[in-house]
Parts: sequence; C-alpha cells; structure tokens
Amino acid sequence: MMRFFRTFQVLAIFLPGVLFADGYSSDLTAFQDPRGGPDVTICTQNLDGFGRYGDVARRSSGFEREDYKLKIEDLVKRFRRAKCDIVALQEVLGSKIEHAREGMKFLTQAIKDASGRYFDVEIGESNDRLSRIGFLYAKDKASVLGRASYHKVQLPKISENQKPREFSRGPFELQLKVKGSGSEAESKIIKLVTFHFKSKRGSRDDPSRLEWETFRMEMAEALRVVVENRFADSFESASSILVLLGDRNSNYDSASARVLEGRTPLRLYQGTAPCRVSERGIPLCRASASETPVLFSVLTGDPQSTGLPGTYLYNKVYSWLDDILMPAPSLRYARSLYDREGDYDVGIIRGDSFGSDHALAYVRLNW
Repeated sequence: MMRFFRTFQVLAIFLPGVLFADGYSSDLTAFQDPRGGPDVTICTQNLDGFGRYGDVARRSSGFEREDYKLKIEDLVKRFRRAKCDIVALQEVLGSKIEHAREGMKFLTQAIKDASGRYFDVEIGESNDRLSRIGFLYAKDKASVLGRASYHKVQLPKISENQKPREFSRGPFELQLKVKGSGSEAESKIIKLVTFHFKSKRGSRDDPSRLEWETFRMEMAEALRVVVENRFADSFESASSILVLLGDRNSNYDSASARVLEGRTPLRLYQGTAPCRVSERGIPLCRASASETPVLFSVLTGDPQSTGLPGTYLYNKVYSWLDDILMPAPSLRYARSLYDREGDYDVGIIRGDSFGSDHALAYVRLNW
C-alpha cells in the first residue's frame, strides 16, 4: 500500500492538471499543492437555445417534449461532471427577462433533483428579440454583490462611414462573493462577464463580406475597453478576480480574438493602420504591429487543452468558439499547481448533441 501511494505521488508530480479523454482535469495535484483542492469551478455553456418548452419548440422544427427532457438531462450531466459552482450561459431563450427566468427554473429544478444543490439564475438585457445571456450560481457557494448589462454600449467603428452599432446581445456582468472550500477558507470577490458575439449566420448581409468578423471585432474592442475601465484594479493586482467567458463565435486565431485580448486593438485596423483582415477573418499585420495583450485565454493558453480540437464542430472542422479569459494578475488562481505558471486547471466536456452543439468549458480557481 505504501509503495502504491509513493507511486501515485510520483505520477502527481509529472502529470499535473492532465486532461483525460472525457474532459476532466486530473485532481492528482491535490496531493502536493499546499492550497488543497479547488475553491470554485466556473463553467461556460452555450445552451443551443434553451428556455420554456414553447420557446424552444418554436425555434426548432420538430422539437418534442421528449427532446426537451433529453436536453435538460444532458445539460445537467455536463454541469455535474464538471462540478460547476457557477455557469455562464449563452442562448437563453425569452422575449422578456421573466420568460427567460421561467425557462431556467426547469433547469435549476433538474439540478436540484439530481444533486440536491440549489442554483439561482441571473439574466441580462438583450438587443436580440429572443436570445439572452446570463448565469447560474450555487446558492451554497456564492452570493450576488452586483450586476450590470452592457447592451446599450455603443460600439467603436472600424470605418467612419458606417452607422453606429450596439452589441447583438449585451455582455452581462455579475459580481459574486464566493466562499472558499473548507469551513475556515476565506471568501473572494469574483467579477464575471459573459458575452455572446454575432454569429456568421446571415453573412450575405454583411457589407464587408467577412461573415460579420468586423462586427465581432468592434464588439471585442468595446468589451475589452469597458472591463479595463470598470475593473482597473483587476488588471493591476489580484485583489479581486476577473473572468471573461462566453461564445466569441470566431476561432482563437481570428482578428476578433486578438482584438479582445488586446494584441491587436481595433485602431490597428482603421484607415491606413498596419493590420488587415483576411477572407478567413485572420489578422494580417505588418511586423511589430502587435501589442502586449491584457487578457489571456486559460483554455488555448494551457499546454494540455491546446491538444484538444476545440469546443464546436461544424462541417467536420472544430473551432475554439467558446473561451475563458483572465487578466495577468488573476491567472495565478487558475494554476493547476500554485507554482506552475502557464499550466491551468481547465477542461472541456462534450455531452450528447441533445444538450448543445457546443462543449462545456470550465476553469477551477484555487486561492
């Protein structure tokens, strides 16, 4: 038995945070990390259109009651497998916030029935007539300190000749006080912002002929600027934790992804600036045009998860549409080991197609 335990310790040293095929992150690091186990698990899930049965059925031709039941079951399985304490949600259906909340009660009730945990829901305002974004959070883990919608923020323009635009669905901010694990663990304030940028649907109407990539770039710029101004302390120190997470609707190497990170701000694409966008939505910049990023993806920046194909499959091609980003000071809380810089406790979970065509992504924070 002692020989087995020592062998297990050796494995823990060489396999920190390893991602298994089913999407779980290994807990081997708990044997040697002085912080102990994770304090909170934060997830993001595009629900592929979930709400009241009638709202879902009107959106999906041929959708039946049994399909609704299977969708709920698969989503709850994903949340439980990841051990989510907080879930950022995209594609919550409801023409009004109260309709969206009513639909989400079916999901929170199913979580309670399966796990005994009580979850509450927060839903944001939207410029979309039916689709919204929001959060689920475990009431035994977190309490709400504040909330804000960015749906009325006017976007910067990549071209001066175009009309001003707003977010297709406004990013939604939720500030939580989160309990640490254990009876004596301290609580932390976590500031979360979820987003859902414009999809490529209806690309024939895009005057730039770039499948709305320039629209996503404008949204990315606006979101980054807003959070930099609102949460300047989180970019300067780790006194409070900031997490941005959601569905970018573009791959990790797209121009909008680079704009959101701050590598190539929108001004580098305006007028005679040094960057252009390829037909695939990839940034094409002159040498030395990039700047120092201010937000970092813990999914595509992690050495294990980079070996995974992505979170979304379309025409047999995977993409990293869904992402989790943090400013540099907050990254230390996402480490799989307290001293392992650049190696994060993250993963993705693919459920059945009933639940969603997007995988669930998660990060575990430890303080």
